[in-house]
Amino acid sequence: MISNQTPAPTARRTTMVQVAGIAGGVGTTTVAALIFAALSQDVLGAPQLYDHAAGELGLRLPEGDEARLVNPSLGLHDCGAHAAAAVERLADPETVLVVVAAATAGGCAAADRVLDEIVARHGAGQLRLVLVAAVGAFGRHRIGSQLRALGDRVGTRSVILLPQDLSLAAGGRIPLVRLTTQTVRGQRQLASVLRERFRSRSS
Repeated sequence: MISNQTPAPTARRTTMVQVAGIAGGVGTTTVAALIFAALSQDVLGAPQLYDHAAGELGLRLPEGDEARLVNPSLGLHDCGAHAAAAVERLADPETVLVVVAAATAGGCAAADRVLDEIVARHGAGQLRLVLVAAVGAFGRHRIGSQLRALGDRVGTRSVILLPQDLSLAAGGRIPLVRLTTQTVRGQRQLASVLRERFRSRSS
């Protein structure tokens, strides 16, 4: 069910969720897998998957890449560490972007620069189509003020903190039953905000 091709524009109205990291190793594929697991529970079915790494995403999916029902109007693209290319795709009105950064001062600053680039290329209005997922890193990082500043730009609920979780750090398929309460809460928030974006585009 996973394609390693960059999704091409089609005449059919398809909403594409681009999940893009500001650097390698920040958890982009993990975030994409968590989003897929949550959205797969929707009545219309799982999103069509696109993977930049030709299979790495499939190895992280909790139940593999097979789905009982696939929603042809929704795509999910693991862009890897290619935030710049994903910013370009925001020119497509059917695109929603999830920027993935480490939950560190440097990660938040890098995410903020991506937002600057979006404004420069597409205007401040396109920030309404952006979510920021800050993925927990080892060590103590005081980033509350930076997360709030990002929230001032894209909306408070659109900045999601996924805390450090050893169940995610292990690699391989994500064991949903072993995720911490905080991780499950972050996963649900990601899916909830994305659904809000989908509804606003169809209204």
